Amino acid sequence: MDEDEKRGASPLLALVILVPLLAGLPVVGIAGAAILMQKEEKPAACVVSAVGETVGDVTSTPAIPNGWSDLVEGAAATAGLPVSVVAAQLKQESGWHETARSSAGAQGVAQFMPGTWAMYGKGGDSLSAEDAIPAYGRYMSALKSEVEPLAGGDPDLLVQLTLAAYNAGSGAVQEAKGVPPFAETEQYVEKILDTGQGEFAADCAAPAGAAAWDGDLGDGEWTNPLPGGVFTSGYGHRNVPGLPAWAQDHVGVDLSTPGSGSGSGGPVIAPTALRITGFNNPDGCAIAKEAGPDPDFGFAFCHMNSYNVILGDVLKRGDVIGTEGNRASLGAVATHLHVEIYKPEAPEVVYPYQGWNLDPEPILKQKGAWVR
Repeated sequence: MDEDEKRGASPLLALVILVPLLAGLPVVGIAGAAILMQKEEKPAACVVSAVGETVGDVTSTPAIPNGWSDLVEGAAATAGLPVSVVAAQLKQESGWHETARSSAGAQGVAQFMPGTWAMYGKGGDSLSAEDAIPAYGRYMSALKSEVEPLAGGDPDLLVQLTLAAYNAGSGAVQEAKGVPPFAETEQYVEKILDTGQGEFAADCAAPAGAAAWDGDLGDGEWTNPLPGGVFTSGYGHRNVPGLPAWAQDHVGVDLSTPGSGSGSGGPVIAPTALRITGFNNPDGCAIAKEAGPDPDFGFAFCHMNSYNVILGDVLKRGDVIGTEGNRASLGAVATHLHVEIYKPEAPEVVYPYQGWNLDPEPILKQKGAWVR
């Protein structure tokens, strides 16, 4: 049975009904909205609407204390883990106390046992954050490598397995072929992910796994598709009441021009040379393929109120695609731009839930096209 049969919907129905849900926006004026608009329980100060849009100030990330931001970001890069997960784990282990000690003999901000420190500390001082946080990155990288074959290419599962390996040992993860069914380990993984989401993620999105694209990004730099816009919602899993399990993933990133409200916003521009390959008019989406050398990514720019392009247009970087808006088939939404990027091997016209999605954020960042 294919995925559409399992869901009980045709691909066309999935396209017409679900695209705005994927953009992670509050929906009003439709039947059942009262049920969908229940607030999801979120850790700490996260407040998220029923379809995953963060409410409130989402442009700042809570500061990592003690001036350790560079150390934490470096450890995250070494380990291949989200910064929010690394920050949450260090907070959980030591409360950010550099000289913390446990009754079991673990010590320092990263709570190393002496034997483990001897393997990863490189002769440094486990009670010094300057030594311990980079060593933590090396240790988590090793654990991640040990459990990676069990993740089946799922980056989010790989984060969970790595955390489980830290808590229960990689041997227990190997034996269970997943997160071991130990209450302590299951609670530990959940606690770290919740803290990462609630305290150390700027958009309150669930911590995502490794970068979605690790291949060639091609030559040249791109430009931000919404000049003057800010980041309001990221790529990744949501736990949204009222949506089926297969629809709980936000498969793009949301950018918004401050102060636009529910009117037309700023110009949406081509981040790189593009060919316009199709449209999804109910949701204001222009679909495109990269026009130029490989890797030939696919793109969708959604919720626009108007288009400046027609099918077959070839655009240069910076050409106007349309106007940021609030067009959505399920009803009124806040003005914003929902951006999706698809794998190079994707067809000319791609829509969500067809299995081609990549996380746009790391790609846009590496190409110099992220919000300022």
